[in-house]
Amino acid sequence: MKRQVVQFLLVTLMGLIGVCAQSTERYNRQDIAYTGIPQEKIFVHYNGTLLFVGDYLYYKVYTLNSSTGRLSNISKIAYVELIGEDKKSTFRHKIFLDNGSGQGDYFIPPEVSSGNYKLVGYTQWMKNGGYDIFFQGDVTIINPYQGNQEKLLPKNQQNTAPDKGIVTSVAKGAQQEISNQNITMVADKSSYDKRSKVSLTFHDVNKLLAQGTYSLSIRNVDTIKKAQRPTSKSTFVQNWKRTAQQNLQGMKPEFLPELRGEIISGKIVTKNPQSSTANVAVAISIPENGGHQLKVVNTKADGSFRTNLEKEHNGTKMVVQVLGEQRKEYEIVLNGQSALDYPDITFYDFQIAPEMKAMIIDRSVHNQIENGYFTIKSDSLSPAPTIVPFYRDKMKKYVLDEYTRFATVRETLVEVIDLVWSKRLEKNELVFHVKPHDHDIHQDFSSLPLLIVDGILVQDQGRVIAYNAREVRSIAFLRDKYVVGPKIFQGVLEVETFDGNYAELSSGNHRITVDMFNPQPKKEYFKQTYEPHNKLETDRIFDFRYQLLWEPNLEIKEDLTLVDFYTSDISGDFEICLEGFTPEGKSVSLRKI
Repeated sequence: MKRQVVQFLLVTLMGLIGVCAQSTERYNRQDIAYTGIPQEKIFVHYNGTLLFVGDYLYYKVYTLNSSTGRLSNISKIAYVELIGEDKKSTFRHKIFLDNGSGQGDYFIPPEVSSGNYKLVGYTQWMKNGGYDIFFQGDVTIINPYQGNQEKLLPKNQQNTAPDKGIVTSVAKGAQQEISNQNITMVADKSSYDKRSKVSLTFHDVNKLLAQGTYSLSIRNVDTIKKAQRPTSKSTFVQNWKRTAQQNLQGMKPEFLPELRGEIISGKIVTKNPQSSTANVAVAISIPENGGHQLKVVNTKADGSFRTNLEKEHNGTKMVVQVLGEQRKEYEIVLNGQSALDYPDITFYDFQIAPEMKAMIIDRSVHNQIENGYFTIKSDSLSPAPTIVPFYRDKMKKYVLDEYTRFATVRETLVEVIDLVWSKRLEKNELVFHVKPHDHDIHQDFSSLPLLIVDGILVQDQGRVIAYNAREVRSIAFLRDKYVVGPKIFQGVLEVETFDGNYAELSSGNHRITVDMFNPQPKKEYFKQTYEPHNKLETDRIFDFRYQLLWEPNLEIKEDLTLVDFYTSDISGDFEICLEGFTPEGKSVSLRKI
């Protein structure tokens, strides 16, 4: 038996040494391999180039592979920014990509100034090619609640030029349908009453659209000269593939692609020259409501580390800490998302004119009324699923309210919980122990369990043992050995407090807590209906929707697809705009007034 234990320990030790020794080599191999990954290109379909405070900027992101021309499966994360003329970011969103596409929106608050802006889209991988290959689209925002409109006034202080003012008419399609590669978009009528049902039909004669990815916007057409919205066709020029690929030839990429999800990276530093920064374990804990994520990685020789968050999650805080007895000798520095430089970016020169006064007042009043009924017309949020550890269903759980309450966790272990106990080490430090399974021939009582309190890895086990048990909701444990990254634990202990915010007393830069920059949540957007047989609360209130429909995930069937929506109390011309890509990567752009 002793020989088997010794053999097991030797094999385990050699395996861990091998993992640590290979970490730097593995990183180097990955960095070299990255240079062979194709570049990407992004198209962003958004709902309008002229928006007001109180409007929503809706958008759908499409990411394509430069080699195949199809939707890309390289990056799992995209970024969308709105840049002002001062080159500062008004918002910056992270988008989780599902098969190369994702969605988001931005409610324009009163703090945003009037001005011309640029909507920018890119992936982390595209940053190696420079901002020239980013998606760029023009957006003008009017904020009538601020007195300073200088950014939209004519630069020569004269009246607005004729081509900047009111457009007397809107060009309508001469035909009832628009054709693109034998694809037609047909409305059942050319004009409608207020609060009327509109039936829109897509005919796909050659069955080109099935299984593709599309977004549909139906919005009021402003009678104002404004920037043109890019189309999926106009965005992609012939030579962008060659240019983007040349930017990566013979060079090590500065920005790594987010192949498996969000990248969390950083570095540990030490003031003690005797303390090595190589192969130091770093733990990343992300508590969630009812679950948690835990990553443990070893540092490279220079102290750097990185890991991936592969799945969508609902955690809002992240705790990063150095593991081990010497942890307080280190300081953690996380890599932030630094602001990008846009040196030569140009903006559309939209200018307001006195003739726009009535229109601006109407839009502002209508937006205030619409936003006043937001609770009635609210969107449906689709939160990310909670990530629950796979071992959770194997744990033995004690809900302490079901037992006699004791003063401390240590007393609770003695009186209530079997197979878990506390032990005092040589340094007078109390630690937990979880009894291995009887059938485990390699029982190791020297290894400590992984201790998770309120979703966060805790190293100061003695404080938890002495913690007030009346503040603890439950204690659960797993007797199996548990491996996470390069670390092996004898079992797992999960402690849940009532308020869910247990905090370690141990302070220092070896353990930091940061707010997470999470991807945008998925939404099901509100759709107004006026069915005679189904009277709704919204039927009795004003309907000043300028955006009649935004559908970021339109599913087009093989030959015929029907989309229904309703007009509002706003009169005027409305544009129906379909954008997207077929499974083969062919762009589809259909527009109809």
